[in-house]
Amino acid sequence: MDTTGTGSSFPQANILIVEDEEGPREALKLILSPYFNLFTVDRAEIAHQILKTHPIDLVTLDLKLPDQPGTDLLSQIRKDGKDVDVVIITGYGTLQSAIEAIRHGVAAYILKPFNVSDLLEVIKQTLERRRRFSSLQDALQAFVNLLASGMDIQSALSNITTLLEAKHPELVQHASRVKFYASLLMEHLQLAQQEREAIQLGAYLHDIGKIGIHDRLISSHYSPTEQDQELLKCHPTIGAQMMRDVPFHPSVEQTIRHHHEKFDGSGFPDGLVGHQIPLPARIVGLANIFDHFVTGYGSQPALPVPEAREKIRQEAGKSLDPKLADLFAKVVW
Repeated sequence: MDTTGTGSSFPQANILIVEDEEGPREALKLILSPYFNLFTVDRAEIAHQILKTHPIDLVTLDLKLPDQPGTDLLSQIRKDGKDVDVVIITGYGTLQSAIEAIRHGVAAYILKPFNVSDLLEVIKQTLERRRRFSSLQDALQAFVNLLASGMDIQSALSNITTLLEAKHPELVQHASRVKFYASLLMEHLQLAQQEREAIQLGAYLHDIGKIGIHDRLISSHYSPTEQDQELLKCHPTIGAQMMRDVPFHPSVEQTIRHHHEKFDGSGFPDGLVGHQIPLPARIVGLANIFDHFVTGYGSQPALPVPEAREKIRQEAGKSLDPKLADLFAKVVW
């Protein structure tokens, strides 16, 4: 193990380099030591010990280690609930390992040989996102305190709107519309008031995980590349992790995590099928898709409501719950 360097841009950031090959390990030390506090190890076992005893902010992780696969260490980090970001840096990447890494919420997946400026930019963006998350967690706790003090949910939501607007106005506009469409559908469902309020909150916060994603990927007018799309797919998992310690109704976290699941099982992050998808997530997922239809998304043009309504019907049994799709198509005008 080696510790070295003090950072200037992120002076309190502690980075753990997990790399068994001396050449790449020394290269990473040379690149990162002027900016960050470093710990370097060559085995997963030692990395696990460091994570237990030191406040690590970010891990650079090779997938091929002498004592166990890097994916196993990544899985253990997530199972332990460690609050740490992970950047995969490997020369042995496969599509399957990339998909598995994304499902574990890694910040980036970089193949060797890597570009120095790209690596520094990825780490800088990841730590900046981490800083934003910390600020947002404080704001979410303040939001919870407002609710606990007796403030009604509509008034409390106005307080969190400012935070979302600071990231991107489109997040707030989209969140408000999805909440409206979800509420419209719920008027025709037999739900308790507490569940209605939780679904409204989940609808408003469903994209909260995008707080840590680059602004250009959030814009509805930007057509993401295939790599960008994979990064965007992390936002439900990130958002759910952000809600883990916030004492909301359980359906709020479920909605955030599962609003991109599809009825036929082709969605993400967990590939749930049919009624495995929680009802609140099915409601908000439908509202989310409808809003994309009527406002346009990426390269897709905005559709008139009658055409969007027909596309909702076409998605019944595919992306959407057939009963909810049929009901929504009847009530939205």
